[in-house]
Amino acid sequence: MINQGYAAYKNTSIDTADQGKLILMTYDVAIKNCKLALDVFDDPHKLEQRTKLLFKVQDAITELMSALKMDTGEIAKNLYMLYDYMLRSVVNASVKNRSEKITEVLKYLEELRDAWALAVVNIKKNTVLDHISTNHSG
Repeated sequence: MINQGYAAYKNTSIDTADQGKLILMTYDVAIKNCKLALDVFDDPHKLEQRTKLLFKVQDAITELMSALKMDTGEIAKNLYMLYDYMLRSVVNASVKNRSEKITEVLKYLEELRDAWALAVVNIKKNTVLDHISTNHSG
């Protein structure tokens, strides 16, 4: 019975770690495309390229929003509101030609990505420690 419980926990931890990697990859896409959009932001000949890059940022942020488990509490709700703000800021930047909005969104994305990266490392560390302690205790 205990082994079944541990197996379920271990699988959940692995799934969570894999989910963490996917979230990090999504942040990476958003960050990369923000930077690329900023590189061409003021070039009138690259408006179409900038627009495509900003659509990729919007897609990534939308993906991050959809990955939230809204029933898990305040953190998910706060992240949702922040993602929503970022989405509106990207649209605003594109429509009103305001690169500072993209710079702001990029800062948020980088900070959140760093926090997620730390969380993924901690989940992996705890999974390994749980595995070691379970194997040595029985």
